[in-house]
Amino acid sequence: MTSLEGPPPLLDDTPAVADEAQSSRWGSGAVTARRHVPEDEPFFAGHFPAMPVVPGVFVVEGLAECARRSLPPGATLASAPLVRFRRRVSPGETLEFVVTPAGAAGDRRRFDAVASVDGQTAVQATLEFRVEARTSER
Repeated sequence: MTSLEGPPPLLDDTPAVADEAQSSRWGSGAVTARRHVPEDEPFFAGHFPAMPVVPGVFVVEGLAECARRSLPPGATLASAPLVRFRRRVSPGETLEFVVTPAGAAGDRRRFDAVASVDGQTAVQATLEFRVEARTSER
């Protein structure tokens, strides 16, 4: 099976991207991160020129990246059964991500996730990840 190469992560450990990031192990509490959205992001040119707004998929991906910080390598986003967009995110704003473990069943891990700006919820989501069972090397 071939995997598709995706865009670079929205959150990483460089100060320019994640002003603050706190990782945790599964079940040990919330994972948090912050990301300032610069006014010169390339996607603003086409989304939307008269009223630039951060595409919702980028905010959801930021929440997913935050959740992955508490999961083992190779965990993949399996579904987002609930996503609610509550307010738009504009150039120059800072997103605050809070992702909290909400349950586990078999190879699935569920998170409750919120992205906010200035204390106002921008995106609220439930995210489910698939965690591959560790296999011994042959």
